Amino acid sequence: MKKIKEIYENRISTWAKYSGYRIIKRQGQDYIAPEENAALMWYDPVEKEETLIADVLNMGKSIADAKNGEEMIASALDFVSKYGLLGWMPSLPVNPYFYLESKVLLPENEYFLFFSTTKDTEKYLEQFQVELNGEELLGAGQEQGRSPIYDLVFSPNYCEPVNWIIPFLQEMFEHFRTKEMLADPSYEPWEKMILRKRIESFYHPGVPYVLRYDPVPSACWVFDSLKMVVETACVVALGQEENPVAVCKHCGEYFYREDIRSAYCSHRCRNQYHVYQSRKRKRLEEND
Repeated sequence: MKKIKEIYENRISTWAKYSGYRIIKRQGQDYIAPEENAALMWYDPVEKEETLIADVLNMGKSIADAKNGEEMIASALDFVSKYGLLGWMPSLPVNPYFYLESKVLLPENEYFLFFSTTKDTEKYLEQFQVELNGEELLGAGQEQGRSPIYDLVFSPNYCEPVNWIIPFLQEMFEHFRTKEMLADPSYEPWEKMILRKRIESFYHPGVPYVLRYDPVPSACWVFDSLKMVVETACVVALGQEENPVAVCKHCGEYFYREDIRSAYCSHRCRNQYHVYQSRKRKRLEEND
């Protein structure tokens, strides 16, 4: 099984998450932000690749199956509470040093988030701040080998719109569901052609790199956001002939399997499945 932790061994991928998150209102829109007085914690999402993919798919499925907006918001908050915010603010701009320029250049039709492909940098940064209080940041991002803009991204004053997180998680799930549909023999050739086009529409810009001299020149891959880690992990998993992601035969949850023959997400699910099957056979025998 290919894993991004093996493909991108020399990397900057440390990410921040807080001990608790909340829903706040800004300009009539729901945002997710760290709870007041929440503790900052560091981790490497690439090292959690297997559980990250499974959680993205299960929460994306929950969003797709949700009966109302409250359930969708709950799934998004569940994901952020476990892994942190996606990092939309540094990930979106086409000009990577936008914080040094007067204008931010934005991609077209990125979930239709913006009406224009240019935005005043100051206004763009304000969109991701809980309070415009001009607080002094602590240099947390720079301590992790990041650019100065990550001091805001990793601060308790950073927030992201819920309705940006929800479609992202659902889109990741839809790509895997499309791959499952392609393996279904009941679909006609023309239907499978449409499904293939849907998977091919998955655009991932690739992981940028910087050159470091330690002790010789070498490439260091820079994951600019948790969003990029998720996209890269999903692309690598989708591109493998032997799918490393499966649906548990017992609980129906997605899980990352080290062994392609695995049909259960845990020993507990495997044992429960066999217990239930044994009870079912016993009932059928008693009714005969």
